[in-house]
Amino acid sequence: MDWESGVLGSLFTPEVLTPEQYYDERRDDSVMRPVKRLMMAVLEDALRCFQNNAVTRNGARKRLFSEAEEWLCNDDSDGPFSFNTVCETLGIEPRYLRSGLLRWREEQLSGIATRRLARRSPVVRNGKISIRTRRGARRAHRA
Repeated sequence: MDWESGVLGSLFTPEVLTPEQYYDERRDDSVMRPVKRLMMAVLEDALRCFQNNAVTRNGARKRLFSEAEEWLCNDDSDGPFSFNTVCETLGIEPRYLRSGLLRWREEQLSGIATRRLARRSPVVRNGKISIRTRRGARRAHRA
């Protein structure tokens, strides 16, 4: 009887997970949210250093560009804050972003004018991290 109930029980047990079962735990990233915000800040800073210092001849700014370029172009996935790990955690395809940056760099070297990133991140306001949009910030000022 035990064998029979085990076989019958396994016949009626679904072998696949529903999307709700799979994504419920993955959606709740409240534990990872601060880490993701830090990773986004690291990525933003590297992109800004790369783009804003790409054509400089100044020693300090040239060093910022070189360090950003090295981090962005390094294909090693060692460590929680490697370029690949940061991109994958944030849902960004690292090879795609890297190829776009290299294409942008080639355009800069050939003299094609393209826009750079903004000087400051929209996330940082008065030295404090905020994720409010500009519209939300305007509403806060009006209140």
